[in-house]
Amino acid sequence: MAEQSRQPEQTDVSRRGFLASLLMGIGLLLSYGMLAVDGLLFILPRRTRPRTRKIYAGNLAQYTEGTLKSFYDLEGKEILVKRFGEELKAFSSVCPHLGCRVHWEADNHRFFCPCHGGVFDEDGQPVAGPPADANTPLFAVPVTVDHKSGIVYIEVTDSSRRRG
Repeated sequence: MAEQSRQPEQTDVSRRGFLASLLMGIGLLLSYGMLAVDGLLFILPRRTRPRTRKIYAGNLAQYTEGTLKSFYDLEGKEILVKRFGEELKAFSSVCPHLGCRVHWEADNHRFFCPCHGGVFDEDGQPVAGPPADANTPLFAVPVTVDHKSGIVYIEVTDSSRRRG
């Protein structure tokens, strides 16, 4: 018997077949690359700073000593603005303990949360109750006053990461 040589068959790749395979490979690489980029964008968080906006909060002349005004931020949460002497202060009305609404007690000069007896001073610092135990103050909201016009603005952030 004659020995048969075992050599692989050589196939001629036509120019058309080579180009078709090349284009298909490029298409697969591009589509998988786009899927990988989309997957990374989905998994990794965006690193953008939250946007801060100014909300009109009246005129400085409207804030007499002891005046408390209520406004709502971009997320619908209430903000309390009060004048203490020559200074305006603003706080979220949400108690950091369980999210109940705090209110100002003018006679006692304090913010009070009726849910569990949380008490906060004029600076929003916890004085008594569960917020004092956890040392969690009211969320302070920055207040700016345009001294030329007397217009008062509260600066709110449209970010869900902020508390209060």
